[in-house]
Order: sequence, then structure tokens, then C-alpha cells
Amino acid sequence: MHFGIPPSVVAPVCLIGGVLAIAWALLAYRAQRRFLRRALQAIGVVQSLRAETLQRSTIYFPVIQFTTTSGVVVTAESKTSKSGLSVGQKIQVLYDPNDPKNLEINSFWARWGLVWMAAFTALLLLGSGAAAVVALTASPGR
Repeated sequence: MHFGIPPSVVAPVCLIGGVLAIAWALLAYRAQRRFLRRALQAIGVVQSLRAETLQRSTIYFPVIQFTTTSGVVVTAESKTSKSGLSVGQKIQVLYDPNDPKNLEINSFWARWGLVWMAAFTALLLLGSGAAAVVALTASPGR
């Protein structure tokens, strides 16, 4: 599919975007590693599911109640959505002991999904930028 955007425009835009996406992936990775170093684990119970409608679909963010290792009962909403949960269901969470409302569902995608998304975006943009550079070098008249 050709959108009429010349490779001389696509190449720098995609390459710069790819570099920014790499920075995003690295920052997301570092933030997640920092969180995991200090996070404690608990078993929580889904209290409710907050629905958020996006165009043609609805995603659900669970509100989870759990007890910290110091005995404090905390109710907080997950920053990530999780399908297939129901009210009353038990779920493993990770939380920051200094800020227990900062919790994550203890699953691979809840922990690493943002990092993977940023890395995929970087690959996509860098690949598109590289293809545009190849197209530029293949047709020197542009």
C-alpha cells in the first residue's frame, strides 16, 4: 500500500520515532525492575470491576482488596486490565510496601506488557525507517 509519503520524509520520522521508542522501552524496563526489587506479594480478592469503553470494546480494571504484611487492609485499582476475572475471585498481587495502593497483578503480561509493547513499536519504526533508507538509496533521483 502506498500512501504517497516520500521515503525522504518516512526515513527520519521513523528512525527518530524508533530511537524514542527504544528509550521508552528502556525506561519502562528500569521502572519495572525497580518496582519488582521492592515489591511484596499478597493474595487479594476482586471487589469490583471498573469498565472502560474504548471504541468497540470494553476493558475491565479490577479493584482488589488485600492485606499487607504489616496487617493493613488496602483496596486499590489495578493499573492494568485483566480479562476473565470475577468479583470475589482471589488473585496474586505485587505491591509497593511504601505505597500499597501502587499494585500490579502478578502475571507476566501485567508486569512486562508495556515493555514488550514499547520494544515492538521500536522494531516496527526502525524497520520502517530502514526500509525507507533502502528505498532512498535504491532510487537516487528522489
